[in-house]
Amino acid sequence: TVTPPLIPSPPPDQISKPPGPTAKNSAGASLTSSPVDQLQKKQLEKPFFMRVPDDPSIEWYSTYFQTAARSHFSVWLSRSTRYLPMMKAIFREEGLPEDLVYLSLIESGFSPRAYSYSRAAGLWQFMRGTGRKYGLRVNAWIDQRRDPVLSTRAAANYLKDLYTEFHSWSLALAAYNAGEGKMANAVADTGTKDYWEIRNSNSISNETKDYVPKFLAAMKIAKDPSRYGFANIEYHPPLETESVALHHPAEIRVLARAAGVSLSTFRKLNPEFTRWATPPHMSSVSVNIPAEKQAMFLANLDHLPKTSRHDLYADANGGVHTIRPGESLWTISRRYRVPMQALMDANGLTSSSIIHTGKRIVIPASYASNRYRHGSVHEGTNRWMRHRIRRGESLFALAKRFRTTISAIRSKNHLFGRSFLREGQTIMVPAR
Repeated sequence: TVTPPLIPSPPPDQISKPPGPTAKNSAGASLTSSPVDQLQKKQLEKPFFMRVPDDPSIEWYSTYFQTAARSHFSVWLSRSTRYLPMMKAIFREEGLPEDLVYLSLIESGFSPRAYSYSRAAGLWQFMRGTGRKYGLRVNAWIDQRRDPVLSTRAAANYLKDLYTEFHSWSLALAAYNAGEGKMANAVADTGTKDYWEIRNSNSISNETKDYVPKFLAAMKIAKDPSRYGFANIEYHPPLETESVALHHPAEIRVLARAAGVSLSTFRKLNPEFTRWATPPHMSSVSVNIPAEKQAMFLANLDHLPKTSRHDLYADANGGVHTIRPGESLWTISRRYRVPMQALMDANGLTSSSIIHTGKRIVIPASYASNRYRHGSVHEGTNRWMRHRIRRGESLFALAKRFRTTISAIRSKNHLFGRSFLREGQTIMVPAR
């Protein structure tokens, strides 16, 4: 996990002030810039797709990236070539200005593993809720905010929606940072849709005030690095992959072998997978493999033994155990004869984790058959017998003794809510 770039704000004297009155000559006529000045300004703005004012904070960030942050910016530039071709292609498909891809430069430094203190993740630093809104799945097994292709497509759709709402790329970028709700409130508070005027108010945070100038400065340098003294950069080769839909869970090492690459290379192509296997609960998941290897990948998967491809989890239900009332990690581990630590590792849990009724957890495959091999009792069994409650016995003790679950005993004996066992009471328990 990489912390995304932390870029400071310019000093107060480098932040633009509201425009003053227009300069006039002695005759009272407005002074206009010379044709040469106008041409230079036009040449400056030509590479950009939105209005670029003469704002000192843009120059401040340009200087900052070339001096104090030079080493970091060089690393970001070296990584940029790995993702820029793919990003620009997607943005072209979505009808967006290609230069918007440099937003990832200031968001994550082009690192798919970037993870911020506010829990934003990936190349585009999506928050969990926003990522899910745009189709990115996030759970204990997968975080598609880190998938270079899927997250870029989601970012393009998000930016399109922001532009549709604000009709201004400056406001859309500011909303990408602050959220559309906050920017809508800022527009309403100030009565203007000009980002550069809103920036001189107190309606947005300092971070959002700096966001667009920071982006413009970074983009200007990234489009022509040598002009700003960034030479001898060791650029990464472009990411050349294709996506394959996988309709069953599989171990990452098995997929890497099928793709003909090392495990470390496969993980670099698929940083979204956070565990040792693909998610057991998802009916379909996208996997990135080297370009032009789809046929080989699918053929290799078909030739693997079934156990290598499918049987990663416990049982016919996909290795998923649904937690029942009264169950704990301890009782579940006893039921499947799986060590507590192995059960916790497989589900990203700790000894202090709280599990909830109705939630599902995964049982590691190597322990799956223990439930049947050791004669554990199914809830639906017909082999029951009477048992008289003795002093000190509890549902937990009975479930442990008769190798069943508390919920099974409750269901068979119609014990609901806070039912208490009494000494001498007769209940039904599984026959051993």
